[in-house]
Amino acid sequence: MNYCKNGYELHQGFFDQNEIKFWQTGASYLKEIPEIVAGPMKYFEKSQLTGDSILNRVEKFCDYLPLLDTLVRGEKIRSLLKDVTGRDYRVFKEKINFKLAGAGGFKPHQDGAAFRSFVNDELVTIIIPIHTADDRNGCFRISKNKFEKKIITHTTGSIEDPGYDVNKDENWQSVPMQPGDILCFSSYLVHQSNDNLSSLDRSCYFITYSPYELGDQREKYFAYKREKFPPRIERDTTKDYESWRQNLAREII
Repeated sequence: MNYCKNGYELHQGFFDQNEIKFWQTGASYLKEIPEIVAGPMKYFEKSQLTGDSILNRVEKFCDYLPLLDTLVRGEKIRSLLKDVTGRDYRVFKEKINFKLAGAGGFKPHQDGAAFRSFVNDELVTIIIPIHTADDRNGCFRISKNKFEKKIITHTTGSIEDPGYDVNKDENWQSVPMQPGDILCFSSYLVHQSNDNLSSLDRSCYFITYSPYELGDQREKYFAYKREKFPPRIERDTTKDYESWRQNLAREII
């Protein structure tokens, strides 16, 4: 598998059992902690099964969990990114997409379209699954179109080109993963995922890294997001956050 040619690279069994336990314990903790002002950024969505509010994601957690911070910034991952891309990278942003039973999918998009104002270069994101991820619970899906390092036009957070129609399975390649695996993918890679209409959670860390030579952009990014679209516990009732919400590939409360 060639990252530069395909825009992604899967490494199975990358983490040992102790490391898997650390990732899973961190995810469980972040799932259960209450919403805290100026704490980890918790976002919610409406269940596709019940209509209830369910946890969608938690962002900016490294400041509060030193062990996860050490793993995210550690030599093992940085060395992998160097081997895969040929470049040195540093953390740009971190989140867990919990994708609980009933969670919605993501429309076709490129991550790079959202981050050009911060990093006008190729970023790389790693996926670290907490649960088995497959077609039953809405695993990561990659466009079968030829990978190119260019940004495609997005409309309200997604790509509307018929070549990326989510209703045509022939357009997409599923990437099943198990705990211990790691997937590296480019910010130019077109991807999506289906709704999780199963009873099986599909939680994954998504850690995005920016080129080292461009400097540390993480605090700048999260300060901007916290201003434009803060967690619900921090929102100002006199402000309108709809413009940010409309540009998301997944509707978030």
